[in-house]
Amino acid sequence: MKKYMIYTMLAVLLASGAAYSQRFEKGQIGIELRGGLANGYFFGKDQNPAFYVGAAVNLYTSKDSRWVMGSEFYHKSYDYQDKSIKLGQFTAEAGHYFPIIFDCRQNIVISAGGSAVAGYERLNWGKLDLYDGAILLNKDKFIYGAAASLEVEFFPSDKFILFVNGRERLLWNAVDKFNGQVGIGARLIIR
Repeated sequence: MKKYMIYTMLAVLLASGAAYSQRFEKGQIGIELRGGLANGYFFGKDQNPAFYVGAAVNLYTSKDSRWVMGSEFYHKSYDYQDKSIKLGQFTAEAGHYFPIIFDCRQNIVISAGGSAVAGYERLNWGKLDLYDGAILLNKDKFIYGAAASLEVEFFPSDKFILFVNGRERLLWNAVDKFNGQVGIGARLIIR
C-alpha cells in the first residue's frame, strides 16, 4: 500500500510539472486586427456614429512586455442639417505594453500601455464647399498625440489571443482632441 502511495505521489508531482508552451517569450512576434466603437457611440439613437479599425505588429521583449507598432483608421459623422459631414483619421502608432495582472498560467492577462500617435485627418473627404453654400473652415491636416490603453487578453491557445481593449487618445491639432475607444481584437503569434 505504501509503495502505491509513493508511486501516486510521484506521478502527481511529475504531472504538475508538465511543460506548457511559453507565453510572452522574448522574440515572439504577433500580428493583430482590432476594431470597435469610439467617443461614446454605442448604437445610441441620438449619437453620431464613430468607429475605428486597425492592424498592428507586436514584438515581445524579455521582461514580459511588448512593443506595438500599427496603424488605425478612425471615422466619425457629424450631423449637418439633413446630411452629415465625415471625419476620417489615418494614424500610425508605436507604443509599449506591459502586463499588470495575470494568472499563474497566463490564460487571462490584463495589460496597460502607452503609445505615441501621428497621422493625417480629412474632414468631409477634402470637400470644403457644402451643398447649401457653406464653407468648412477646418482643412485637412497632420495630427499627433498619445494614447493610454488597458487591455484584457484571453488565450484560447498558445498561438491565438483574443482581447478587449479600452483606450483614450489625445490628439493635438485634431477636430476630436479626445477619442475614447472600446473594442475587440485577435492576435496571432507567428514566431
